[in-house]
Amino acid sequence: MPKLKSALGAHQAGVARRAAEAKRAENKARMAKETKHSVAEKRALKRQRRERDAQSRALEAREAEAQARQDAATLAAEVGMVEEGDTAERGDIEERGDALAAKALARATIPIAGDDTVLLLGEANFSFARALVGRGHSGHLICATAFDSETETFAKYPDAEENIAMLKANGVRVAFGIDAGALEKAHKVVGRGPRWSRIVFNFPHVGKGITDQDRNVRANQILLLRTLKSVAPLLTVGPSAFPLPKKGKDGSKSKHKAPKVPRTRSPSFSDHEDQGLDETPVPASFTPPDRQGSLLVTLLAQPPYSEWELPKLANRPPPTCPGTRDPQPRFRVLRSFDFVPAAWPGYAHRRTIGWREGLSKANNEEITGRQGRARTWEMAVWDGE
Repeated sequence: MPKLKSALGAHQAGVARRAAEAKRAENKARMAKETKHSVAEKRALKRQRRERDAQSRALEAREAEAQARQDAATLAAEVGMVEEGDTAERGDIEERGDALAAKALARATIPIAGDDTVLLLGEANFSFARALVGRGHSGHLICATAFDSETETFAKYPDAEENIAMLKANGVRVAFGIDAGALEKAHKVVGRGPRWSRIVFNFPHVGKGITDQDRNVRANQILLLRTLKSVAPLLTVGPSAFPLPKKGKDGSKSKHKAPKVPRTRSPSFSDHEDQGLDETPVPASFTPPDRQGSLLVTLLAQPPYSEWELPKLANRPPPTCPGTRDPQPRFRVLRSFDFVPAAWPGYAHRRTIGWREGLSKANNEEITGRQGRARTWEMAVWDGE
């Protein structure tokens, strides 16, 4: 019996070896038949593939936009075909629209609590900050920042000056020239250490007009990675509203309350002599809540924004932050939900290039009239093993 087993094993090994040799010979013959290209030719072929991919994505985007316009035209025609005297049918259409709007508004997620200390990044025309104050949030708990200088902001966004005046009147701290990816350089504005329980970055974009789609995606991924690294030290620590499941003795996972993490109380801004802000006094009552802070990033759920792969950048980041030797922090995606503009009365979305007559769209059509819906991703610094 041992001899039989040995002979069988040798036979099987011989069969596997001959199969591998036949496969290598087949691959070698196939490679010999293939046309060999020079380095320049390979680069040209790669460039052609990229151009074809870009054209395909552009075609898909145009088709999606055309479909959205067609749907809007169909709805407008449906409303227009109703005779002026037929108020009952017109009223039914309006009621259906109102019901849909009310339903969407009722489902809207408001991720900011009344005691949250809120840092707003990339505010553009500062309309989201105004909407937040309009919802009743205390102005002294908000710091609204823009990447552009004050002069650039007023030039690009005609409505910014009025919004900022309203914010300052309500005690909101306003700052310009703040890079979301380098907040450590703006400590006089945002402070040092964990003091913000909510940091909000709506529709981030480098805004450099990069036509190459791959370069554009990469540039915005770098912006997101820099932002994740920059905000990590500023988010409050404490019990999480989204605790990790804990393994029981039987190996099964069960939900549990996250333990209270001890931390040094974050000082109020009144502890600093020079804030580098406007002349608005900073109330001494600025105290962060004792819970885990989170970063909220809103993007459109469609190409090219979906190609930025925000959840992947947060959960499985590169070892170091691009352009530096600093370690890239890991975040845990807590949840994602639809961003409903109607839930923020007064919010007016603006593109990074600013408001341009004939090109820009009002009434948030830049985000509501697109194929993909606007979606907010909420994430916190990784607190698991």
